[in-house]
Amino acid sequence: MLAEFRTLDNDAPRDMVRVTALIAHLLRSQFIHMDDRGAPAMLETLRRKRLFDLVAAYFDVAGYRLVLRDNEGWAGIIPDSERISPPRMRLDESIALLVMRRLWEEAVQDGEMEDHGNVVLTFNSAYAAYQEIVGVNRRATLAPHEFRQLLDALGRRAILRMGPYDDEAQDYELTIRALVATVAGDEFVAALDGLVHTGTAIEDVDQSEEEAQRA
Repeated sequence: MLAEFRTLDNDAPRDMVRVTALIAHLLRSQFIHMDDRGAPAMLETLRRKRLFDLVAAYFDVAGYRLVLRDNEGWAGIIPDSERISPPRMRLDESIALLVMRRLWEEAVQDGEMEDHGNVVLTFNSAYAAYQEIVGVNRRATLAPHEFRQLLDALGRRAILRMGPYDDEAQDYELTIRALVATVAGDEFVAALDGLVHTGTAIEDVDQSEEEAQRA
């Protein structure tokens, strides 16, 4: 594989720069969404089969699968659960992800889906949904700013996008992307629902990404 990278660097140094930047971004954030700054150029790189195959081979060595879903506007690396252990998340992080998946799915069922499967709502409505879920088993709820920090972390992975603060509405616009259905697959949702409703005390949970295996 190193020889292939050297060949690319010799034959098309600009492409090598693009591939390097793309790999660095995926290592840092795991996913790319076309609505984010700089993402369209990286997605275009992946649409070139030679470059896609090279990047895919790089991550395959580490046990990750490279996925490109143009219809949903994203690309990313998904852990191969048969080769490596899935990521682990704190329960609060997992619940925040569960809330995003539920809100996205409800909006889609109501026909409120926008381009590339995006769903637009508000931070306050998401926080209210979070309070409702954690209230089922009387868990202590996070303060709004703490919940916002969890959503910011999901935003850095391109799963959602938080807009600027609206002084008049005293709220933020929140865009949940179709990517959430891959990151929080059906098995993840079912397992976490069980934990939330039974009140099981755990420090962290497996993040199942079985949905991505269909990619």
